[in-house]
Amino acid sequence: MNALVFDLDGTLVDTKYDMLDAGNLLFESQGWETRLKGFIGLQTAIQGGRAILRYGLQREGIDFDNDLLRDYYQLYLVNYEKVLDNKSVVYNGVTDTLAQLQAMGVKLGLCTNKPEKYARELLKRLGLINYFKSSFIGSDTVGVAKPDPKPLLEAIERLREKPKDIFFVGDTNTDEGAAKNANVDFVFCKYGHGFIYKIAIGESAAFKISAFNDLINISKDKS
Repeated sequence: MNALVFDLDGTLVDTKYDMLDAGNLLFESQGWETRLKGFIGLQTAIQGGRAILRYGLQREGIDFDNDLLRDYYQLYLVNYEKVLDNKSVVYNGVTDTLAQLQAMGVKLGLCTNKPEKYARELLKRLGLINYFKSSFIGSDTVGVAKPDPKPLLEAIERLREKPKDIFFVGDTNTDEGAAKNANVDFVFCKYGHGFIYKIAIGESAAFKISAFNDLINISKDKS
């Protein structure tokens, strides 16, 4: 294996509580009664800002179109920035495993559906930014987001690799779809948001991992 490209939320970092809090801050600022809470609240939050907004708007009985959703999404990002790393934590083994993979000569890239500005700032604060100097793709970096293959293919291109020579590591159906669309082998994280909150099972994954450091053995086997 020459390279690994990673999703961020639910793969490298457990971000669900800050995403939930950002949604509730927005709801409160708009005077809405709706709140994200419990299993359903977290299941919604892990699907990102737009899913949070759709949930809130529908619960409040507000008709919306894409233009209104786009406007509200900018307000969501303002609130997300306030809580960016309040409760977010790096998953066990991530930092040590990334360092070991790098020492093994495995190239590392990132492909997230979080806007690049916020993804970079979060990984900077959590001490992971330097692992992804050459390949860092956010939802707005190339104009489209996963599951469109373009962001993942761009992340691979920036590593100067070919799709057949890398694995994409993620935790959701969106990640799996991006891998399929880019013709890239997928590694599914069973410890992540998607599996825990019952929105993904990694059906087409080449490998399923229960802990991040399982990637070491996969990398050795494929080297």
